[in-house]
Amino acid sequence: MKFTIYSTPEQKKQLEYEILSQEFYSFITRHLMHWSEEPEYAESIIFRKNMIINLSNTILSKSIYVLVSDDNGNYEEVEYAWHESNFHLAVRRLDTLQFIEFIGDLLDKETISLNFINNALKEEGASFEFINRGGNFEIKVFTIGELEAENFDEEHQNIRLLVERMDNDLERSDFSQVLHSSASIFETMAKEVIGAEGVQDQTLGGFFEKYRNESKLPSGILDYILEIYKKRNTEPLAGHGSLKIPTITNEEAIVLSQMTKAFVKIESKLQRQSISQT
Repeated sequence: MKFTIYSTPEQKKQLEYEILSQEFYSFITRHLMHWSEEPEYAESIIFRKNMIINLSNTILSKSIYVLVSDDNGNYEEVEYAWHESNFHLAVRRLDTLQFIEFIGDLLDKETISLNFINNALKEEGASFEFINRGGNFEIKVFTIGELEAENFDEEHQNIRLLVERMDNDLERSDFSQVLHSSASIFETMAKEVIGAEGVQDQTLGGFFEKYRNESKLPSGILDYILEIYKKRNTEPLAGHGSLKIPTITNEEAIVLSQMTKAFVKIESKLQRQSISQT
C-alpha cells in the first residue's frame, strides 16, 4: 500500500510478512456487526453497514456504494441483502496494512475502542498495536526482541518473527535451522488459512490434506511445501539433535528462504482475492 496515514514507510517494511488470521478478521467483523445492529439504532443499521463497506472500498480504491431510497425514504429488500453480504467481506478482504488503515479510521470515528482492538491484536499474537499520541492514532511495531520476550510457542507463532529467525539463520550459515524455520512458517501459514481451532495443536503432517483443499497455491507448490516439512523431520540439526552431519547446502538454504517468503505473500494475496470474488 503506497499511501498510509497510520503507519510509516519503515513500519510498512517491518510488517511485510505480518499475516493476520481469518479467524481474527471474523472476530472483528462480528464485533462491528454488533455495533451496526445496536437496538437503539435500529433505523440506521443499513447506514452503519454502508459506512463500513464504503470505508473498506475507499482503502481498496474501489467504487463507493451510494444508498438511494424510494420516494418514501425506504429501501428495497435487495438493498438490505446486498449490504448484509458485502458487510461480511469488508474486513476479510483487507491485507495487514489495509486493515491498519481501516481500524485507524474507525478509531478516529470512535466506532471501535483502543482497548478492544489492542486486546484482540494481543490475543492474535500480532506484532503491532495502536497508540493514541495526543489525539492522533498511529501504530507501534514491536521489535523482534520484544516479540521473543512474549514467549511465542510452537502453537501460536508469528510469521514475521519466524521470517526474521530464518533470515538470521541464513546469515549465520545455520542451514539446518533455515529449513526448520521454513517448515514452521509453512505450518503457521497453513493454520491461518484453515482457521479452525482443531488444527492449532497439530503438526502440518496431521492436517496437510485439509490445507491442500483450502489453499489457493498450485498443486506443485503444495507438494514442495510438504516435501520441506518432511525433510525438516529427517534433516540433522533441523530443530532436533543429531550426531549426523547436515546435508542442506548454502545454495539450497538461499533458495528455500526466498521461496518461503514468496509463497507466504502469494498465498495471502490469493486468499484475499478469493474472498473478494465470493
